[in-house]
Amino acid sequence: MPENFKDLSIKFQKVVGIKNCITEKKEIDKYLEDWRGQIKGDTPLIVLPESVDHVMEIVSLCNKNNLGITTQGGNTSLCGANVPLSEDKRIEIVINTSKLNKIIDIDLYNRSITVESGCILQTIQEAASANNLLFPLSLSAEGSCQIGGNISTNAGGVNVLKYGMARDQVMGIEVVLPNGKLFSDLKALRKDNTGYDLKQLFIGAEGTLGIITKVCLKLYSEPKNTCTSLLALNSPEEAINLLNLTKDSFGDNVSAFEFMSNTCIQAVEKYLPHFRIPLNSEHPWQVIVEIINTEDALILDFLNKHMESGMIMDAIVANNEKEKDDIWKIRHSISEAEKLSGRGIHHDISVPIKKIPEFIEIASKSMQEIVGVSVVYTFGHIGDGNLHFTKKQPDAMEEQEFLDKIFDVNRKVHEIAESLGGSFSAEHGIGTKLKDDLVYFSDPVKIQLMQSLKSSIDPNNIMNPNKLI
Repeated sequence: MPENFKDLSIKFQKVVGIKNCITEKKEIDKYLEDWRGQIKGDTPLIVLPESVDHVMEIVSLCNKNNLGITTQGGNTSLCGANVPLSEDKRIEIVINTSKLNKIIDIDLYNRSITVESGCILQTIQEAASANNLLFPLSLSAEGSCQIGGNISTNAGGVNVLKYGMARDQVMGIEVVLPNGKLFSDLKALRKDNTGYDLKQLFIGAEGTLGIITKVCLKLYSEPKNTCTSLLALNSPEEAINLLNLTKDSFGDNVSAFEFMSNTCIQAVEKYLPHFRIPLNSEHPWQVIVEIINTEDALILDFLNKHMESGMIMDAIVANNEKEKDDIWKIRHSISEAEKLSGRGIHHDISVPIKKIPEFIEIASKSMQEIVGVSVVYTFGHIGDGNLHFTKKQPDAMEEQEFLDKIFDVNRKVHEIAESLGGSFSAEHGIGTKLKDDLVYFSDPVKIQLMQSLKSSIDPNNIMNPNKLI
C-alpha cells in the first residue's frame, strides 16, 4: 500500500465525511465479489459520495495520486466489472453510487425521467407507473440493481423484443471523467444533431471511461392491457416457430417471449419451494408470452388454435396480477435457483433466432464431451436470440477437476455461438471474466479502436483498470 494512502484516506473523509468512508474489513467484504461469489477482489476503501461534486473531487484525487477506481452500483454484476483488484503496486478504491439515488424530474409532456445513477431500477419503474407511464427495462435483479450499472453494462432484460436494450432508453447522460471534470449532456431531446453522440461512449463501457452520475431516460405509454401466458412445448424448434407465429399475429404488441428448460423450472421447484409452479415441471420446455394492447379473446383464440394443432402441449393464462407475478417469479428466480444448486459454468450468448435449436444441440453435446453428464440449464430471451446456458458440475466430479475445465468449456461454447453468427457476450458484459475472449473473438481493428479511446479519455488508466479492455 502506498505510504501516503493514510493521508489520502483523510482527504477522502473530508470530501464525503467519515460515515461515507468504509475501511473496516468486515464491512468491506460484501463489496469484494460478483453476484455469484465466483470472482473476488480486494480494496482498502469504499467511498459513498452523496453528490456529483463529491464524485468529481474523489476522482480528481485518484487521478492525481494514481489510484484505480472501481465503480459499483447494486453489485449485481455477473462478469466481475464490479470487483476491485487492488495489488501492492496499485490500490483500487471503490466508489459506490448507492447514495446518489434521487429522482430529479419526471416530464409528462416529454415522457422522460431524469434520475441519479444510484436509483434502483424498480424505483424508476414505480415512479413511471405512478404517472401512468412505463419504464420498460426489466430484469431479475431490478429490486437491487441501479440504473447507472444498467447503463454502464447496457443491460437487456425481458422486454428487449419490443423496447430494446438499456442503450435505447437513454436520452441524456452526465458523467464524471477520469480527470475529475464533468461531461453533462442531460438534454431530454429526441432530436439533437450536434456532432458525435458522445453519450454512447459511456453506455456499455463498464465504467472504464468515466462514472455515470445522472441519466435522462425515455418513458412510454403504459399498456392498456397485458396478457401473460405460460405455455408448454416439446422442443426449441417449436418455440421459435411459435415465436414467429405470435409475431405474425400480434406484431409489435408482443412485448416478451421467454424460454425455459424443464431443468430450470425443476431447480426453482426444488431450491425455492415457496414459489408456485403453474404447469407440470416435466414438460421439456416452457415459454412465457406477454402480449399488450390486444383483446384477450384474440389471444385465447390464437392459443386454442395451436393447442389443437399439438404445438402447445399445455397452457395457463394469468387472470389477475397475482397469477401474472407467479409466472414471472419462476423466470426471475432461475439464476437464484442455479446458484443454490451448486457450481456451474455460465454463458450469456446470443445467436440469430433461427440458430437457437442448432446452438443448444451442438453446445450441449460439446460440454458433455468435455465435462461429462450433468444438468444443463437453458433459459433466456428467445425473442431476441439471447440464451443463458449453464453446465452444472457433475455430482461425482471433484470441484477442482471441474474448475480446471472452465476455460475449455467457455471457449468451446463461445466458438459455437460465434460460428453461428452470434456473440459470446449478449447482455452481461465483459468485466474480467471475458477479457481474453474479447481479444480472441474480436477484429484487431476493433480492439485497437477501443484501446485508443481508452487511452485518450483515461490516459492514466484509473477508471476500472484491468476490466473490459
